[in-house]
Amino acid sequence: MACKLNGKIMKINKGRIHTHIQIMWKDIPLSAVITTASCDDMNIFEGDAISVLMKSTDLILAKAFRGMLSARNFITGVVVTILRGDVLSKVIFESQGDTLCAIVTNASLEEMNMQTGEEITAIIKSTELILFKNKKGI
Repeated sequence: MACKLNGKIMKINKGRIHTHIQIMWKDIPLSAVITTASCDDMNIFEGDAISVLMKSTDLILAKAFRGMLSARNFITGVVVTILRGDVLSKVIFESQGDTLCAIVTNASLEEMNMQTGEEITAIIKSTELILFKNKKGI
């Protein structure tokens, strides 16, 4: 399962191989790194509307997180539902009026004592964001 957020490209920093793209999703800045070739192929520019996709298995969840990480993307939300499986569980949370989900092991869920109604932070590296731009006329 993937989460989809709609944002606006605020800044593009092209390198020879990779491009760093800063996106604003509502009140939360997001950072994505894609290949420069992909950036050119997608024909994206500052100010463009962009969709950001995240695989649920790429999200790391934290409770009461305070610290520094190399990951650039932090999305704070509130747990609304926990669907337990045999080994993995789906944690559905809301942030900025959107619904997102993360897949975590049951062991992590139990160790964190995660409950509905709790605030969590989802963390994801810039290299794990997938960008999607609608082509006009399609």
